[in-house]
Amino acid sequence: MTQAGNRLDPSTWPVALQQAMSALPDAPRMVVALSGGLDSVFLLNVAAAWFADRAEGFVSALHINHQLQAAARDMADQSRLACDLLGIPLTQVSVDVDAGESLENEARKARYRAFEQHLGPGDCLLMAHHADDQAETVLFRLVRGAGVRGLAGMPQSRPLGAGRLCRPLLGMPRSEIEALARQWALQWFDDPTNEDTGYDRNYLRHQVLGPLNHRWPGVIGSIGRAARQCDEARQLTARLAALQRRDIEDDRQRLSVAGLTALDLSERKNLLRWWLIDCGYEPPSSARLEQAMADLLSAGPDREPELRGAGYCVRRYQGKLYCLRDRGVAPSSNVTWVTDEVLPWAGGAVKAIGGGQGLTLTVTARQGGERLRLLSGGPSRPLKKWLQEQGVPPWERDRIPLIWQDDELVAVGDLWVSPILIEATGVASWRIVWERDCR
Repeated sequence: MTQAGNRLDPSTWPVALQQAMSALPDAPRMVVALSGGLDSVFLLNVAAAWFADRAEGFVSALHINHQLQAAARDMADQSRLACDLLGIPLTQVSVDVDAGESLENEARKARYRAFEQHLGPGDCLLMAHHADDQAETVLFRLVRGAGVRGLAGMPQSRPLGAGRLCRPLLGMPRSEIEALARQWALQWFDDPTNEDTGYDRNYLRHQVLGPLNHRWPGVIGSIGRAARQCDEARQLTARLAALQRRDIEDDRQRLSVAGLTALDLSERKNLLRWWLIDCGYEPPSSARLEQAMADLLSAGPDREPELRGAGYCVRRYQGKLYCLRDRGVAPSSNVTWVTDEVLPWAGGAVKAIGGGQGLTLTVTARQGGERLRLLSGGPSRPLKKWLQEQGVPPWERDRIPLIWQDDELVAVGDLWVSPILIEATGVASWRIVWERDCR
């Protein structure tokens, strides 16, 4: 059995645990994700002792009730008992889990949404994932054909909502955690569903990882080392993509089709994958990405190929690839805009910069048939034709804000502003900014 010393004296803990707790970031609050089970109750006690000199309330706990099993009340009660014994405030939140292809996955999504909503700016959420959990994660992703990004497993730390998620137990095997917990006489709830091998992770734990660990006792640590090496490879692929994007990406994060085509297949896939991640989206599978690349890069000029994913769409236009958010907010019609204020527009915003006199204008979406006069006193011309000449993509033309003064079109998004309008503000540098909703 591990020699743990005094639960209340961190200097007697295993060195690896002390190092992991020392590495936690500074934060206004430490919030322990508490299920009532062994791992999270152990972490709760570790956090309480490690931060014992902090102000009351610095360490708190958050229990998520998924309302999916008969033992949910028992788990909530055990969480309450664990917090009461330590004098730690507990928040209990019930969530609704949508029915989906995977109940495990939907429950995870609901849980993490609740975590994000609960974290304040800079808060640190402590989760009790350990080395066995990491091994299960890597094996699960391996059987699904993941690349180095997936096989890197769970990160030690990552941003979450307004705060940060940290896993200080990720390097500890579950056997060591249980030995310490028993030596410290901790109380926890054994979730009966953890024995149900109908769940993917439970199957891996009992039917795969258990026998592997019996045959090769060091396999948990070996898988952890492999995950860390995959994480190093993941970081290298991200750096390579960033270097190559410098030459083919413009200031609006649009990629040059010609620049992409000059790369070899693996480099193209890698660059597109990290481009989507940096835009805030989860890339598709390798096979789907490869097929989409063939469509996006080689389709004729009369076609409009696209790649649709969860919440986004990649489109090609005039030799550029655009990453667009799925259109959920339609542009308004006949909206009054006082230029001293920011105007919400189709998921983005319209604002004026440069100061000057505030004006009251009208903003509309394109309806068809509009004309603009580029020069004061000059002839008017069809707006549609002008937008085509400016290279405005088709999907953007019906969303671009048209700005009117009385019955005169005086600005088209941030592409053109009438000299008459600038003169009315009294500031030569006055201009309009349209913040698009592409990200």
